[in-house]
Amino acid sequence: MANLKDEYTDIKDRKHRVEHFTVHEEDPANRERLKEELFLALTRTEKRIPA
Repeated sequence: MANLKDEYTDIKDRKHRVEHFTVHEEDPANRERLKEELFLALTRTEKRIPA
């Protein structure tokens, strides 16, 4: 498996933790669940307050 980053830095120079998932094409239920979670994460409007 490739060496994947654990975090990335955005354009405002803030670091963010990264999670990686592997989805098998044979299991459409897992694939659909991942699509739903990704959609929710990308469309979330709440702002988090840094600690």
